[in-house]
Amino acid sequence: MLDEVIESANVHGSSLLTQEAMVFLEKLHRRFHQDLQQLGEHQTNNRQLMEAHKRNTNWEVKPVRKDLQDRRIVLKNSATNLETVLDSRQPGTNLFIADYSYESLSLKDRLNAQERVKMFLQQNYFHTVPKPMAIMITPSDWRKSDDLNGLCLSACLVDVGLYLFHHTETLVRNGSAPYLCLKGLATYEEARWWNSVISYLERETNLKEGTIKASISISGENVHHLEEMLYELRDHCAGIHLVAEEDRGITDVERYVISIGHKRKTHVIREDLASDRNTNAAQFEQGTREAVEGFDGKCVTDPNLIKMMKGIWNHYMPEPNQIWKKRQEYLSLLHRSNQSTVV
Repeated sequence: MLDEVIESANVHGSSLLTQEAMVFLEKLHRRFHQDLQQLGEHQTNNRQLMEAHKRNTNWEVKPVRKDLQDRRIVLKNSATNLETVLDSRQPGTNLFIADYSYESLSLKDRLNAQERVKMFLQQNYFHTVPKPMAIMITPSDWRKSDDLNGLCLSACLVDVGLYLFHHTETLVRNGSAPYLCLKGLATYEEARWWNSVISYLERETNLKEGTIKASISISGENVHHLEEMLYELRDHCAGIHLVAEEDRGITDVERYVISIGHKRKTHVIREDLASDRNTNAAQFEQGTREAVEGFDGKCVTDPNLIKMMKGIWNHYMPEPNQIWKKRQEYLSLLHRSNQSTVV
């Protein structure tokens, strides 16, 4: 059966789907497909008690590696645009996020993007620039599936599995590690599932517990269980990636997110989806507000914004991050507003 699957998969023309890689994906599928099926239906009867415990006890997110300490400028783009973005090296960028989560991306699109990442890393990238940017991937939604000749695999496990199988050794050898950006988490059950996946992958790839790191990418609508999600991923968390879909300045809910992230000693990065449509003056003003308020970095999709944003963040944040800026006055904000405010 597996030989047939490999033969079918390779009609995509991908050298990534080797016998060993497919065995790796199949093991990953067998271990987690049942948990994945139950994830959407799972309900916790003791939710309020568990939330109170996680919010009122002392715990911290484990520190990240050196190459993730400073993320003042993050560049995110579709995984299909890797060739243009990565070839330019984008001076000034601290982290590049290759996004595989677009619904329109087919399995073939994603495999082609993985091929380009492989070529990029194998071409000695870490030794061609003085300070190479860290690389992170946003896998497909866990609800999306890939069909390989009758073997139905979770698309997110295909993305993550292939990335780790082919690149872990290269990344670790060069002082980095596999990094993920988990998009659209809404509950701590999802975070718990991802933490189980990451721990399993660390064992399978002989990595020390806590080596693989994952940012939580959320919108203002999903902040109500943020602290619980951080708790579940505390050994593997790379911080919070807060997505604001409208340019409305800095809201109190965003300040609440900063306070939660910094309380648990983890980064909070802001991405403004509307920023690329604004004038340079508006972008400059918004970036300044973000740095002053306490965010630890700015995520952009337009490489033309990098130079301006770098200047802003270098001025207002000379240190690698602002986790020391606690914003404790906003810790109880979400409860006072009856959980009705969104970014």
